[in-house]
Amino acid sequence: MLLHVIEGINRTFELKKVLEACMEATQIVMNAEASSLMLLDEKTGELNVSIPTGPVKEEITGTVIPKDKGIGGWVLSYNKPFISNDVSESDIFWKDLSTDFITRNIICVPLRDTERNIFGVLQAINKKKNKSFTDSDLQVLESLALHVSTAIERSRKYEEMVRKLEDREVEISEIHHRLKNNLSTICALLEFDLSDLKDPKSRRALASTNSRLKSVAEAHSLLYEQKQMASVELSEYLRSVIQNVERIFEEPEKDINVQVRFDTIELDANRAMLCGLMVNELLINAYKHAFVDRDTGEIVVNLKKTPNNKIAVIVTDNGIGIGPTGDSEESLKPNGHFILRALSKKLKADLSFDENPDIGTAIIFSFRA
Repeated sequence: MLLHVIEGINRTFELKKVLEACMEATQIVMNAEASSLMLLDEKTGELNVSIPTGPVKEEITGTVIPKDKGIGGWVLSYNKPFISNDVSESDIFWKDLSTDFITRNIICVPLRDTERNIFGVLQAINKKKNKSFTDSDLQVLESLALHVSTAIERSRKYEEMVRKLEDREVEISEIHHRLKNNLSTICALLEFDLSDLKDPKSRRALASTNSRLKSVAEAHSLLYEQKQMASVELSEYLRSVIQNVERIFEEPEKDINVQVRFDTIELDANRAMLCGLMVNELLINAYKHAFVDRDTGEIVVNLKKTPNNKIAVIVTDNGIGIGPTGDSEESLKPNGHFILRALSKKLKADLSFDENPDIGTAIIFSFRA
């Protein structure tokens, strides 16, 4: 029975569940009417009745035992076990914690951490059928206390680790928030400078830089706002990227319509940001080169998860296409595709171009989900 109980204790990590399992185990193994686990308050030196069992457990839960009072206090002070089969004859016994329960006999042992420091006591009260506690019972309870102590210490470390992880997530969230704010400030300054620029090429260059910064800022914004720090919902992120590009590059005299067809896909934050930057570059390229000498145009962005567990992004336009003539030739220069190829390499994505002067351009990149 003891081995079975120990196995049950060692299967759980949550401290409250550990304590409840410990006390149920103590009551069963010791064949007692009641049991209690009392933990030391390191600041006051008092014992707190953390998890009692028995007929008055609701009444005595949370009761504080003054320092050096009672059998628990004695065990705590001397770091030794204690047995009394008639507490009325013991000078150590303090009092019953409830008027509805009378302590007849008691067995109490210390709980120690790995460095042998005592942090609480485990006790069983009133052996059933008016029997007495024996030295054999003491050996059993001490064995149980050893495993209970280990389980409690492990659970405390686990909860401390969880708390540290939660603190770390809050810190990371705040970092994302600060990065988003800083990037947004830079973007605002760039927009202010844009209004002073007269040269079209300079304006385009600065607008492209602004768009890239906004794409990164948007990723940090999503990571700050959501609880799940490790991943982002890719379609939501790409929508934000597209909206930013539209705001920056729209021209009053042109009607360029951007459509999206997105599957819902969760992706880790690093790759999502790379994906967003690639879409950003493709849209900038389309706005700059696809609709030269045209008043209208359409860009379609598809995001799909393929049957072979890949994520595919397809950006198409019905513009003039990429060919050997015209303004769109600029996009074939090394600086035109350099960023795309560098990003696709980081993303470990396959990148392909389908260029047709008659129907426009389709650019596809795909990578493992």
